[in-house]
Amino acid sequence: MKDINTNIGFVGVGNLGRHAIFGLKDSYSISASDPIQNEEIKKLGISYQTIEDLCKNSDVIFLTIKPNKAEEVLNKIRDLIEDKLIISFIAGMSLKKLETLLSTSNVIRAMPSLGISSGVSPIAVCSAKKIENNIGETILNKLGKCVEIEESKFDAFTSIFGAGPAYISYLGNLLSEIALSNGFEEPEPMIRELLRGTYEIHNSQSKPSFNQIKTMVASKGGVTEAALKKIESSGMEEIWKLAIDDAINQSKNLGDK
Repeated sequence: MKDINTNIGFVGVGNLGRHAIFGLKDSYSISASDPIQNEEIKKLGISYQTIEDLCKNSDVIFLTIKPNKAEEVLNKIRDLIEDKLIISFIAGMSLKKLETLLSTSNVIRAMPSLGISSGVSPIAVCSAKKIENNIGETILNKLGKCVEIEESKFDAFTSIFGAGPAYISYLGNLLSEIALSNGFEEPEPMIRELLRGTYEIHNSQSKPSFNQIKTMVASKGGVTEAALKKIESSGMEEIWKLAIDDAINQSKNLGDK
């Protein structure tokens, strides 16, 4: 059942905004504002409005825009938002900068992953306001599980968890390419089931850690152990750590601009 008393507006309908809309469409009345109108979103019955009308008609406004457009858009809406609750998904933009540009402290800074479309995502949140039992928390919990963290950890959260689906998909795509080269014509559905099965093991009653699952599969002298030894000896673990460190630094750089 929809909450007809709460209207949500999305400023920006890129990948993150689109996935958030999918996650909330059955629970709230939603409108959107973006120079490019997404046909998939329009088919859901969601109206595109001018940014002025969206700010006027919305109780809660999501900022799902690219960092390089953020200041321009925030300056434009600053005098239109009144006492509306603002939820920002803008990567790298600090709570203090959001509050300064918008001239309000009624802001929640949040960072999810694309899993929000199905309500399965860790969502980092911080705010100068009390978040617990706030309408913002209620809305965000429809998209995943809110985790209130220190803002100093946001860059790392963005680079590890926000980007996580890309890392996992990178591995899935690599396995798919290797399977294709070994004669499997359509390996992606099998890899999808592989990922699902691994999740089910991890989420089973005993809740084994990822390292324990790795040990379960890699029997002594077996094929998995041979593969893992090769991966570890190649320095791949260090490459991944360095890569994510680069992502964290990039997130910090976005916040400095």
